[in-house]
Amino acid sequence: MKRRTRRITTHLAALALLCSPAFLCPVARSADAPIVLKVADSLPVTHYMSTEGAKFFMSRATELSHGHITFEYYPSEQLGKSHDLLRLVQTSVADIGYVAPGYVSEKLPLSGVAELPGLYNSSCQGTHAFYALAHDGILDQREFKPNGVMMLMAWNLGPYPIDSSKAKLASLDDFHGLKVRASGGTWDLILRAIGAVPVNFPVAGLREALERGTVDASVGTALSLRPYDLLGVTKVLTEGVAFGSFASTYSIGLRKFRSLSKEDQAALVQAGQEATEHLCQFVDTNEAAALADVQKAGVRVWNIPPADQATLKTLLDPVVQSWAKSLDDRHLPGSQVLADFKAAVK
Repeated sequence: MKRRTRRITTHLAALALLCSPAFLCPVARSADAPIVLKVADSLPVTHYMSTEGAKFFMSRATELSHGHITFEYYPSEQLGKSHDLLRLVQTSVADIGYVAPGYVSEKLPLSGVAELPGLYNSSCQGTHAFYALAHDGILDQREFKPNGVMMLMAWNLGPYPIDSSKAKLASLDDFHGLKVRASGGTWDLILRAIGAVPVNFPVAGLREALERGTVDASVGTALSLRPYDLLGVTKVLTEGVAFGSFASTYSIGLRKFRSLSKEDQAALVQAGQEATEHLCQFVDTNEAAALADVQKAGVRVWNIPPADQATLKTLLDPVVQSWAKSLDDRHLPGSQVLADFKAAVK
């Protein structure tokens, strides 16, 4: 009898943990009308951020709401360009949008902290810190809510290499003048620090830009080369130095979120938490295999020598503090956000 009582107590304790405010477990609802939410992003439907992120989230939210929440999905910039998605959520054209800080750095400059170099060693490490600040921390208070949105999913995609269409990328001198497509914001500081030239435009046009020579390189993980059809134009991928990363969110309009029942809100929040963890685990588990895959497809991996890694570190380390200072000088809490992010990483 005592053993059975202990089992029941343990089960209830586990249930209480799962349904704590951090998880917000949905409960049974009254028979109110179903809702359909419009989700918009700029990603190919085959991209892992779509399959393991957005689609995973939508499936879980429908399941957790017992079918009460369903979705209309508009991928591949069907509703608008990458830099327009925040505005589309703010104006209710979309209910949930793919909001990447780098694409709207004028609106979310502090969120660029999740893209800085040298602060994390994996996708999940950077993701957990970014989510903590954007879910109920300083980024939620200072950036997302003032912009009329609430983050449901937030990711850091792990340390980024540089992927070049130029076969000649074998020394630090080759970075000088290299035209690199990036997302703007924090990446402008990173690329200028190593002597490269940042060229900012949506990733959707990257292959054509590489073929035409508009840019010489891009930044991104090996996992992203196939989904963006970049294998045929990528010649070299660096290894050994984390130049920075890419941060992204799926955010819902605050007015839309507040109009939902408590049960539906809970389902969306929990599905977002689960999708956040699922995607970062996917990245950390599959990046090494993707690197081997692109090598088989003909991409050369340049393992940057230790001496050059040390040189790059001396160039990249000051970027972190200069990023914070530039925001402090604009009367924004750059140093505080940096300190909070570092604490969350630890």
